[in-house]
Amino acid sequence: MEQLFSAGSYGLPNETFWQNIQQLPGGYCLTLRNNKLNLKKWYSFEQRTKSLLDRFHDNEEEYITNLLLKAVNFRFRADVPVGFNLSGGLDSSTLLALIDQQHIDKSAVEAFTFVTNDERYDEIIWVKSMLKNRDFHLNVCPLSAAEIPKLSLEMSLHQMEPYGGIPTIAYSKIFQAARQKGVKVLLDGQGSDEAWAGYDYYINNSQNIIQGVTGSPFKSNVLDADFVKKSDKMVYEKPFEENLLNLQYRDLFYTKIPRALRFNDRVSMLHGTELREPFLDYELVEYVFSRPADFKIKNGVQKWLLRKIAEQFLQKDLVLAPKRPLQTPQREWLSDNLRDWVRAEVETLYHNNWFDKKQLELELDSFLNGNNQSSFHIWQWINTAQIVK
Repeated sequence: MEQLFSAGSYGLPNETFWQNIQQLPGGYCLTLRNNKLNLKKWYSFEQRTKSLLDRFHDNEEEYITNLLLKAVNFRFRADVPVGFNLSGGLDSSTLLALIDQQHIDKSAVEAFTFVTNDERYDEIIWVKSMLKNRDFHLNVCPLSAAEIPKLSLEMSLHQMEPYGGIPTIAYSKIFQAARQKGVKVLLDGQGSDEAWAGYDYYINNSQNIIQGVTGSPFKSNVLDADFVKKSDKMVYEKPFEENLLNLQYRDLFYTKIPRALRFNDRVSMLHGTELREPFLDYELVEYVFSRPADFKIKNGVQKWLLRKIAEQFLQKDLVLAPKRPLQTPQREWLSDNLRDWVRAEVETLYHNNWFDKKQLELELDSFLNGNNQSSFHIWQWINTAQIVK
């Protein structure tokens, strides 16, 4: 628990938020025989990618392009309507371009995006530009600040573990809209940043796990001293010689992807829809991960080869939305529109023995009085309050 509040993550791949409840790690199988449990690792990402490090094709760009097209084609296999989620960035535009190359009835494929009616965050302008002269129908799913108190509690009860804040709630709106239209399978662009080294901390060589921050967005000073002593510092495995590969490995198996997939899988299942992630196709991730660093980051440009591939299919004049660390006005809503609700939720933690009441009060007041450059810690406290009620 202490790791959740001080570093934004918790647990190893076999752990959950709940005491005495574990999960089966990815790549393992579990056998119960004669009342004994046996865990066996059947898939080794480390071994498979290490075997690819020195393998190259005559035309790498063409080979990876075919892997991308194959991954999307495979995920369109369904006996129910299929749609896709869309934002204004490179990942979504590449996914859109790859879908556009499929031999399918484009007019029957629905596109979905969410908006918060805040032009600092909404990417609807870029989304509409991407879809111009294409047959896909766009569904716009709005989310307002007034909906957050009710929806956040419902989401906390459904997730049963900490989740990623207002963006997860906004994402839920997409699956709800898809289900209402009869679209039961949705494709998404998750996983591209991790496989292709798209986060800023891959360049600045920091140990951050959050894009767009220079210092820690978490407030470990609010934690009770005895509570902090119970936790060991999280140490991630580093099976590769290159630091970049170890950071990517950490995000793929410990921090980013396990959390995102847990949030999103539970959100999709909440509405009876299936989420499919072409960019996390195992053959694609293994191969891209194993490519030299300058395939991913070249002359300061991240996801370099993916951008080259995308240029084959995208309109030359298409302007993509700039990469943003934040997807919703969470900071503004929590410190302004929802300040009374935020205070009421966090105050329920004042007598929880995980926290130092005085420090928690000071940090909450600081946030509500204008120090809202980060809201990660505030969301954690709200989320915790809703789970432990």
